[in-house]
Amino acid sequence: MNEQTFEATLYAPLFYSSSEGRAIRTQPTLSATALMHALGYRYFDMEKRYAEFGEHATTPDYSHLRDASFFVSDMRPVAVETDERTFRSTDYRSERNFTTNDTDLARQISGDKSIPSILEDSGAAYQTIRNYLGVSPGSTFEFTIWSEQPIPDRPFFRMGIKQTGEFRAEESSQNSIILNKYLLSEVYDVSEELLTELMEHCDSFKRGNDPRLQHFVGSDPEFVRDRIIPEVV
Repeated sequence: MNEQTFEATLYAPLFYSSSEGRAIRTQPTLSATALMHALGYRYFDMEKRYAEFGEHATTPDYSHLRDASFFVSDMRPVAVETDERTFRSTDYRSERNFTTNDTDLARQISGDKSIPSILEDSGAAYQTIRNYLGVSPGSTFEFTIWSEQPIPDRPFFRMGIKQTGEFRAEESSQNSIILNKYLLSEVYDVSEELLTELMEHCDSFKRGNDPRLQHFVGSDPEFVRDRIIPEVV
């Protein structure tokens, strides 16, 4: 089994939704599920799924990743900025115009302040603006891949919504491994006992507001190599 570690540099803004509210943000640690697809499309002939319908559009199904001949870590942030406003959307709730001289209300309508619930629920005519914040070009990440066949020393791949995130990477020394709990438990059915052992062989466990945003940070390379990789590849 080949093990390669890379430092990847982002050359174009990247966005995918990690948390949602008035601002929709991308977290600094990029998910292994996204990286599996990016490298799978580029180097492992993974079948592309351009559109999902019905329940598949709202309930992610990553079961096809079990057939992949490789496995990846999450992308550990090395030097990352996540204040890149990738784009902005406007939701027009009515065709009627809304005019006000109240400065605070104007800021609420423009999206700078939250809308009071009494106005949110009233059905009054207003527009909602949401900012989509992504990762800025120049940000760098580290990731490790285990595969039956090695990938090129300087891989190139795209990630994120509309595949806007353009990465170029080069091999580097391994500093830290971050593993994605959702990928291990829900996709590869790694047992609770083994996940508990992994918890004891990592520096910390980072929880998120979404099951896919839970990470084993600083996982022991030897333990990952000997106990985790044989379960998933």
